[in-house]
Amino acid sequence: MKNFSEIIEQVKTLSMDEKEELHLLLEKYLIEARRDEIKENYQNSKKEKKSFSSDVNVLKSLLNKKVKK
Repeated sequence: MKNFSEIIEQVKTLSMDEKEELHLLLEKYLIEARRDEIKENYQNSKKEKKSFSSDVNVLKSLLNKKVKK
């Protein structure tokens, strides 16, 4: 497997069209990764919302559990 600097050196040798295509692909991959991150955060927040309670005793026990971890 090539290291990062070797990849960069190879990118420098690409034609302008190849660099443009690589740029578009990288943008696409970054957007997909960000979407996945947002989706995961949303799912985690839904789980947390289900465990939310206005009962003070329940809230205290949740805090105690987090402190012990």
